[in-house]
Amino acid sequence: MILVLAISDFCLGGALLRFGGQIPGNIPRGLSDMNSTGARQEEQENTEVMNTDELGEYIASKSCAFVQAAFERDKSKVEDMLCTGTIYVISEDNSSYIRYTSKDMHVEGYMATDRKLVRVRENWHVTEEDGTITSGVEVFIEGEEKPQIWYIHYRKSFGRWKIFMLENGI
Repeated sequence: MILVLAISDFCLGGALLRFGGQIPGNIPRGLSDMNSTGARQEEQENTEVMNTDELGEYIASKSCAFVQAAFERDKSKVEDMLCTGTIYVISEDNSSYIRYTSKDMHVEGYMATDRKLVRVRENWHVTEEDGTITSGVEVFIEGEEKPQIWYIHYRKSFGRWKIFMLENGI
């Protein structure tokens, strides 16, 4: 973690570790918040203390970030969002999918990442009876009249909400 912070600080010209100094206005909000609060990621991941609205905003944010990362083909970011038992595959044509397997289930969720993402928007989410959360996301793709609907399924893994399954309404 210290190495990542040091490299980030170096890339930002020393702006992160300039204690007591002014934070330049061109640093992304997330980085300047990290500098002032210390452990923003840990706060975000501590979903045990979130109320229903905060959890909803958190799931919406994670869902949209997942779609963005998939279209950017950011394999490490996508894989970091996945639960154990789920794998991420980028096909030769640059489309991709995630595959979830368990002793009772095998699901593959196709993602048209070979196309250009125009916009992503979470419409709703629901907590299921088994404690998982399903998030309904509209994925607007260039050249398509209507958005695709992706159903992103989350489950808690070691206290964090992780994606374990994706279905789509293509």
